[in-house]
Amino acid sequence: MINRRSPYYPWLLLTVLSLAYLCASIDRIVISLLVEPIKADLDLTDTQISLLLGLAFVLLFSIAGIPMGMLVDRVDRMRLLAWSAGVWSVMTALCGLAGGFWMLFVARAGVGVGEAALTPAGYSLISDAFEKKRLGLALGIFTTGGAIGTGVSLVVGGYAVGELSRHGDFVFAGLGSLHPWQLTLIVLALPGLVLAAIIAMMPQPARLIGQRRADDPASSGALAQFYRDNQAMLARHHLASGLCSMVLLAGYSWIAALFARVHGWQPADVGFAVGIVSIIGAPAGLLGGGMIGDGLIHKGPHIRLVVCAVSVALAAIFGLIYPLVQSPAAAILAFGAMALFATVPMGVGNAVLQHVVPGEIRGLVSAIYSFCLSMIGMAGPTLIAGIADLFFPFPTGMRYATALVVPAGLVAAALLWLWTIPPYRRLIRRIDAQDAAPVT
Repeated sequence: MINRRSPYYPWLLLTVLSLAYLCASIDRIVISLLVEPIKADLDLTDTQISLLLGLAFVLLFSIAGIPMGMLVDRVDRMRLLAWSAGVWSVMTALCGLAGGFWMLFVARAGVGVGEAALTPAGYSLISDAFEKKRLGLALGIFTTGGAIGTGVSLVVGGYAVGELSRHGDFVFAGLGSLHPWQLTLIVLALPGLVLAAIIAMMPQPARLIGQRRADDPASSGALAQFYRDNQAMLARHHLASGLCSMVLLAGYSWIAALFARVHGWQPADVGFAVGIVSIIGAPAGLLGGGMIGDGLIHKGPHIRLVVCAVSVALAAIFGLIYPLVQSPAAAILAFGAMALFATVPMGVGNAVLQHVVPGEIRGLVSAIYSFCLSMIGMAGPTLIAGIADLFFPFPTGMRYATALVVPAGLVAAALLWLWTIPPYRRLIRRIDAQDAAPVT
């Protein structure tokens, strides 16, 4: 049995959680690389594809996130995560067996339900296992699992669909004929089932409430009080994070289609190129941002908000460049730079929140936070598709819709991060005063 009091336990826990995030991201993102073959085989429109990329997954992911957050504060979080990993893996395999739009829509929704427990449980577990001064780096590493998973899904998914496409359809007893994109989804679902078994064998860290450790369930009154006392700060923080999520989801959802229509690239080529720059760039943003935020925290915890604002402003510049440049190589590099800077708040912004959330409501607050990210984020793919269909109804119109949505979302996010600083500093002062007060 793994000893949770071991000094190595937090890092082992973080490794397993990061691998879970990697597997979840692969199962979530790989479908974006399969847009063109799915669209052709199932005779779908761009709008229907955008619903599969965004609404189908995100709506159930968001709705299920709140009860999952409540469970995180009440049950064994590692067992909950094991169940979650099993569900999203099975539903990913069922996506590969879909023969029409609605079957695929329902299976994608099932992936969302399975993944709904991952982020609230992960944030809660990491925040209990690590000291606050290391939260930025720890949460950055956790989120890096998702970022690497996105890149791996593009590289591996592109390679798999490229190789499988050379052999045409596959016939299996009991399953019938499967297209290469269907078999790709089934194969990539298998690692999550193995990881579910590993997670089920691990203990969870003791829960932190303030500076104490306890196992009391969360209080709904404490949750309402926290949001009531800090509504301005939380609204700005959640909206800024949501806009970053929207841009990243929109960018990754349509990147394969954009390169196919504008530059004539095949899915395997797009997957390899974009996947490599994502594997390098996004983790660099998460880990680098976390280290910078933690390194400057002596200037005050609010410095993490400054890091978020600066990084997102830089992302907006590259977000305007990558859809419009004529050189595909320059477009790949610009997309990687956009992903690098836009991903920084996914780690640092989490640390901003977890630094001030009471331990007894951390799971539910994390679920509400994830809900806001998802609800705002799911608009991205459909927003680009809708603008392209309405104002640029020609094959390469996708690039102009992308050039409108991505920079605008990032500029708005940068301004919101800066606007969050004043109420956040006031909250930090209140927490410091409470910590300094004598215990009665």
